[in-house]
Amino acid sequence: MCDMKKVMILGGGPNQLGLLRTAKECGYMIVLCDKNPQCIGKNSADIFYSVDIINEEEITKIAVAEKINGIISNSEIVMEVVAKVSTFLGLTGNSREGISILNSKQEFREFQQANDIFAPKHKMVADNYNISNVLDGLKFPLIVKPVKCSGTRGTVRFDSYEQDELKKAIDSCIRFSRNKKCTIEEYIEMPSLNVLEGDVFINEGKYFWGGLYFTKRSAQHPMVPMTYMSPYVDSDNHMIIIKNTLSKMFDRLRIRHGEYNVEAYFDRNDNFFIIEINARQGGHGLPAYVKLATNVDMDKLLVTTAVGDNAYFDSILEKPYEQKFATRHTIFSDSDGVLESVYIDDRIKKYIVEVEFNTKIGGAVEKRINGSSYIGFVNLIFDSYEIQHMYSENIEEYIYPIVKNSCEEILADE
Repeated sequence: MCDMKKVMILGGGPNQLGLLRTAKECGYMIVLCDKNPQCIGKNSADIFYSVDIINEEEITKIAVAEKINGIISNSEIVMEVVAKVSTFLGLTGNSREGISILNSKQEFREFQQANDIFAPKHKMVADNYNISNVLDGLKFPLIVKPVKCSGTRGTVRFDSYEQDELKKAIDSCIRFSRNKKCTIEEYIEMPSLNVLEGDVFINEGKYFWGGLYFTKRSAQHPMVPMTYMSPYVDSDNHMIIIKNTLSKMFDRLRIRHGEYNVEAYFDRNDNFFIIEINARQGGHGLPAYVKLATNVDMDKLLVTTAVGDNAYFDSILEKPYEQKFATRHTIFSDSDGVLESVYIDDRIKKYIVEVEFNTKIGGAVEKRINGSSYIGFVNLIFDSYEIQHMYSENIEEYIYPIVKNSCEEILADE
């Protein structure tokens, strides 16, 4: 059991449940803040405040009054609040300015360029833009994305000039973005559909790199993460570049604590291109997936170090961690309709350890547009790296949803 300490958690929704469960298991007193008094995490809290978690002044007052030992969240939108409160109280935490840069796709690109880190040409767009001025100096293909928005929501690639569709995408991104701005950048070609992703954990300038893995993108939707494969294996030179570049960025951003979801790849000219670094854990159950693959509990790392307890973190760095050949596949549909079943090939069944459904059989599904349109997940453990990649590189041949395209089709079959 951990010593009794008091940890504040911002947000009581599903994304915080791992942190709440871990804090409870450690014996910490939990101060939970959420504006929804009926939030799912409320029952896990010792002390609950119904308060808007982006209200910095109120959160700071509560933190001072409760004499907290640490503050955490897994909600990207409040990570600047977490940074401000931890700095104000002298707790484990980060520079607010650094977190703000990570939370802005535009500021992140500017930071890369200012620090001699490879980045594409880009421009920011707000309301009342002129499309010709926006595109001046940029070369297709182009990526249009919201400046402040989690994941791939609203992100669109354009291979050529399509004025109406381009304007539609820009307007959509402006609506998606928390600051109502959109960024357009030149596309850096991926030499492979396998990219580097994963969660990097930092504590007092020390790093745990075991949360890195491959992410397979589909050929039809290369912007959307699909299949996660641990471990990440690359050349010694690439691994040095990855670790040196990321640690350089975190150091200059004055970020010294927490879990950060990274997406990156080496382009055809061997430039290390960091797509983005999210100031939070990976979504879609990825901390639990890292635990499946390595037996390292990322939630425990975050909760314990936030209150100044480094014992678990130090133990992870002191000894080799267990590594399994673990895959987490996201089930998507390529058409709208109703989920009839999920096909799983007999050849892959023996490797499956868990199936998680977000959509029930008979429920409505939408075709893959971004990462939010998933049907469910399949976790698998393979006997070797070779077997893992033999199946995982082509996993949609072995696992896929069977979808009726419309309710009319179902009625016609009856």
